[in-house]
Amino acid sequence: MMMNYSTGEIPFDLPEEVDDCKDILKSNLSKPENTTGDKELYENVYYVLYGYGLPTICVCGFLGNVMNLIILAGKQVHRSLRRAEHAANIGLIALAVADLIFCITAFPSTFLPKDGVFYDTGFLTYYGCYCAAVISIFMLTSTWLTVAMSTERYLAICHPLKSRKILSIQRTKVAIVMVYILSALFNIPVFWRYSIVQKKCNNQTLYTVNMRLLGDDGNLENAYRACWAVVGNFIPLLLLLFFNICLMREIHRSYAMRKRMGNGHCSAVHHHSNDTEASNRITITLISIVVMFFILVAPSEILKQIAFLFGSDLSKNYTYLTIEIITNVMQTINFSANFILYCIINPSFRRTMKEMFCFQYQKLHMDGATEVGSQADSSCPTREKYASLRVHASTGGTMRLKNMANHV
Repeated sequence: MMMNYSTGEIPFDLPEEVDDCKDILKSNLSKPENTTGDKELYENVYYVLYGYGLPTICVCGFLGNVMNLIILAGKQVHRSLRRAEHAANIGLIALAVADLIFCITAFPSTFLPKDGVFYDTGFLTYYGCYCAAVISIFMLTSTWLTVAMSTERYLAICHPLKSRKILSIQRTKVAIVMVYILSALFNIPVFWRYSIVQKKCNNQTLYTVNMRLLGDDGNLENAYRACWAVVGNFIPLLLLLFFNICLMREIHRSYAMRKRMGNGHCSAVHHHSNDTEASNRITITLISIVVMFFILVAPSEILKQIAFLFGSDLSKNYTYLTIEIITNVMQTINFSANFILYCIINPSFRRTMKEMFCFQYQKLHMDGATEVGSQADSSCPTREKYASLRVHASTGGTMRLKNMANHV
């Protein structure tokens, strides 16, 4: 079937029994007079970033977050932390879980057909229908976990006396569970935003994922999007900005105080300095997570809200679509790069990782040596006898030396 790409129209009428082909074909055509931007640039960026960049980032994010869970949940880390740092560590573990699930759920999106047409009702069809809801859940979860950790660090650093009465490990766990539950409940309407539509085309059944409005008149859809903008973007950004400024100011004061107290040699001061340094490491880690959130996540969310406020059809604006692809990939990097971030800025994380891998290497080496030793014992039955003789001779020589010394 030939199509006129210059006008974006089908050059002849289709039979009535294949009217659905018109909708499918027309949805994949673009009229030059209604498009803006460089379409070729958009297609190249789409091919490179969605074809290679996004799956690579998701795989690296999966491996990195698995490493985060292994290290942060290790016994060595928990033994070296105080209560406040232990609560922050639990928050980092919960964040790693949310980021890990985000990477898993975002990975199949690279295999979705660009034209949105599916030839069966397999996994990709249902994934294309419901992936937006699942991804939104863990995006919101990750955002509010970051807010919750920032709130705890703000109380612990800026209001240490009050934080002792407010903060506890149990309350931290409850807050994490509530964030997961409320994020899932808040995104339930997104599951109804898309539907799978069956169409007939040339005696073949095709499926498309169509968007539908929440409610009949679109008012409910607009209200929900406005709520998402406030709860998912506006409030978290303001809170994170406020907490980050306060935490950076307190860290600056802490370093200045340690510099003034550095001339003393009191052990109590040194112990307090070590505790402050351990607390500051976690605080700096959290500040870095928030800064990375502002750089990588905020642009994508702001772009979506601007598009929503304009209310125009941007599906043929290739400049906007190109920027959207780039910001989406940036957003995926945010959920995948925490492992690299921890390795760069947190010496304790690097040391724990090194000790963990060294321990595993030594364990494997010792197991191998034990196996070789057992084989040697079975092949040489007199080895134990010779070893006992050496010990006896050494003991006897030592006793003779003691007697000579007493005699002198």
